Amino acid sequence: MLSLRLDPMKRALLIAIGAFVAVVAVVVAANWMFLSRPYMGKVIESWETSNQAFRVRVDQHSEEHAFVTGAYYVFRSAPSGTEDWRDIMTFRHDDPIPIPRDQIRFVNDRVGFVFMGWKFAATTDGGGSWSVWDAETDLPKWRCCNYKLIQDVHLEVTGKGTMTLKAIPDRSGEAPELHTNDYGRHWSL
Repeated sequence: MLSLRLDPMKRALLIAIGAFVAVVAVVVAANWMFLSRPYMGKVIESWETSNQAFRVRVDQHSEEHAFVTGAYYVFRSAPSGTEDWRDIMTFRHDDPIPIPRDQIRFVNDRVGFVFMGWKFAATTDGGGSWSVWDAETDLPKWRCCNYKLIQDVHLEVTGKGTMTLKAIPDRSGEAPELHTNDYGRHWSL
């Protein structure tokens, strides 16, 4: 059996060097995991739909630099026949789920809407401008995160509509249904 005997001074120096290397490794890992922020990466998938007046496209982006990655969903619109894309809203999901194709709808050539998670957006001018409703800021006493909060939306040409929510029982601020009279700019119980 081979045994290395080091004098106490050399042993203490080797232990100190090992401890220093371990601390540096932990600090580097902590900076990478906790001090840097996740960001939107490359487009994974795109999907587009349209009516006679405007188009809506959803780009699913990878989430980069996150310990557990999700995905970003960027909703955009453009007048039919152009490439003049404008951002509507971005939603970050904690899981990379398929693009919610059934959550992009047209009421007529001027009115359309999109929804995902706890965000809803509508246009009444053929995609030229969009109003965005966000439960984080627009639903009193609601707290993040219910990724399936908005279950369905029905909007009429008159501006009246119903938002069906998948409320988590006993959760603050969540209700089963909201109503609008102004194309979803405002929702109330």
